[in-house]
Amino acid sequence: MKIISVELHTRQPEELKAFYTETLGLPLLSEEQQAFSVQVGHSTLTFRTNRERPVGGYHLAFNLPGNRIAEAGKWLQDRVAFLYAPGSTSPVVYHEAWQAQALYFYDPELNLLEFISHRTAPASLAPFGPKQLIGVAEVGLPVRDVASFAQELREKLQLTRWKSANALFEAVGGPEGMFIVVQEQRPWFPTQNPSQALPLRLSVQAPGKGRIEHALFEISPAAATPQV
Repeated sequence: MKIISVELHTRQPEELKAFYTETLGLPLLSEEQQAFSVQVGHSTLTFRTNRERPVGGYHLAFNLPGNRIAEAGKWLQDRVAFLYAPGSTSPVVYHEAWQAQALYFYDPELNLLEFISHRTAPASLAPFGPKQLIGVAEVGLPVRDVASFAQELREKLQLTRWKSANALFEAVGGPEGMFIVVQEQRPWFPTQNPSQALPLRLSVQAPGKGRIEHALFEISPAAATPQV
């Protein structure tokens, strides 16, 4: 699965625009009175102004080449404050079961961001920078019933479960793009901040073409690319 576009709501549009375009250096694709969009590899990330949205944070991860976590850490260290796993002295988190390494940090609105490098991802020899971000890798989806919502995702989009699952957590999809389905109020790793459902719109390329509307979430198939 590929995550083609993500639309989130923000109470702090100016602060987020500065962070994503200046701190992270992502290209500004468009800007209007109530929204702006940046490019993250093959994904478009849009923030829509909503001063009334509940206080709380989204979770997003961005894919890196398979050999770039150390370079990403050096590039980020003067730009963000890393979040450490409990007991760790290194910002790099090793997810051995997923064959991946990750770095975690917040944006100004306390959205939990992650740079993740799967060993199976293609390597790169280019200097690290915004162009090394391949696309949105993960989107967090807090729900009341993890098992039933994960099943709906798998059935309508013809996806598979990624690795293990339990009553509080299930990943659906694969390394290129996945949904992180969690029980509402379960803390987002590696923080103690409870997860909560916030308005979210997604378009994805997946084997199944089903459309999902669930509480505050809307997931739809991405439009087909015109043939030339």
